[in-house]
Amino acid sequence: MGVTMDFIVEPERRTPVVADIDLLVCGGGFAGVCSAVGAARNGAKVLLLERYGFLGGLCTAGLVITTPPLDNGLNFEIAERLQKEGAYVPCLNSGEQVAGLNLHAIDPEILKYQFIQMLQEAGVSFWFHTYIVDVIMEDRTIKGVVIQNKAGRQAVRSKVVVDATGDGDVAAFAGAPFELLKKPMTMMFNMAGVDIPKVLEKFINWGGIREALEEGIARGEVSFHLGLNPEFGSPGVYAEELVHEGELNIWAGNLLDMNGLDPEDLTRAEVITRDHAMKLANFLRRKVHGFEKARIECTATQVGVRATRKIIGEASPTLEGINHKAGKDVVAKPYATWPMRLPYGCLLPRNVENLLMAGRCISAEEEAMGQLRLLPVCSSTGQAAGTAGALAIHQGILPRYLNLSPLQKTLMKQGMDLGISS
Repeated sequence: MGVTMDFIVEPERRTPVVADIDLLVCGGGFAGVCSAVGAARNGAKVLLLERYGFLGGLCTAGLVITTPPLDNGLNFEIAERLQKEGAYVPCLNSGEQVAGLNLHAIDPEILKYQFIQMLQEAGVSFWFHTYIVDVIMEDRTIKGVVIQNKAGRQAVRSKVVVDATGDGDVAAFAGAPFELLKKPMTMMFNMAGVDIPKVLEKFINWGGIREALEEGIARGEVSFHLGLNPEFGSPGVYAEELVHEGELNIWAGNLLDMNGLDPEDLTRAEVITRDHAMKLANFLRRKVHGFEKARIECTATQVGVRATRKIIGEASPTLEGINHKAGKDVVAKPYATWPMRLPYGCLLPRNVENLLMAGRCISAEEEAMGQLRLLPVCSSTGQAAGTAGALAIHQGILPRYLNLSPLQKTLMKQGMDLGISS
């Protein structure tokens, strides 16, 4: 039996326009920061909106702080800035790789600071603690967004909008078609005070965390379920060494069949996965040598949501396509040594003009999304989207009609090796 929904009628209101800019970036994760920097360095007046009081997206809010190498385009610049602060190092005892690429660890607190520095140096304006609640449309063309923050309801006009929200919120408000994906959710947490040499006397690598827990469940020492049979793209219970001595980043299992757009599901996920994190940490302290003096240093600000909306765009590449069949329309190459490349059409949503996508909600086949949500991919699609938006504004055309040769040359001049001849 369906639930009857009641409604109220809101009065007509006059919403003040508080900014009128060239390019608006919605979301301050890796994709959003690189979009904003890419656009500003190409002459656009840029404003970035972020719901939290810091930048970094799921890297800083979700503690997704291990990543394949940041080694191409703005990724390389981010890595250099972090390395100077001792905040980006290889995961030496990792049992995980992505296409043969070793993982690296990031200090999220240094990243928050460095991202602010990057925006300020590029001349990007940014507002924290701001939610996007609607869009301004003229027929099929987006003209800006409606926002809500402590100052109330306001509007921002812009010539081009980049949706780097992760969930494709702006595209959905604008009427772009999408598919809803349900992938496992995970609470990430950090433990400090771990005697890492002592732990690794028993484990070959940090994949042994899962084995220890499986053994504990079999012996009846742990009675809760942590999702030890992961679906595609899901790491299950796992850990990686971090930047600082004795510190681990831990995946606290998987919560399945949750809708990342449903506030009730999100609330349940936060409650259940935090319970998982506490029980897992207690188990490790009691039963695994080397964890006796360890403590939970922090849990993620939010549960890790792997996927929600997958926007349907002008191109929807397959996993094989992005790794082996790149064409002349390449605009993003996340890694220097891995051939993955992405076409411009995956940044262009159908049915909406003046909107570009960046980050995990770009258009691609579902089989590819496990690789496309990773930090280097978000950065490279962000850099491509922001640069494309700035060039389109300069030429006075819709992003859809942008000549890709100047875009590709501009990206390559800014350090992104696209794997094509200039």
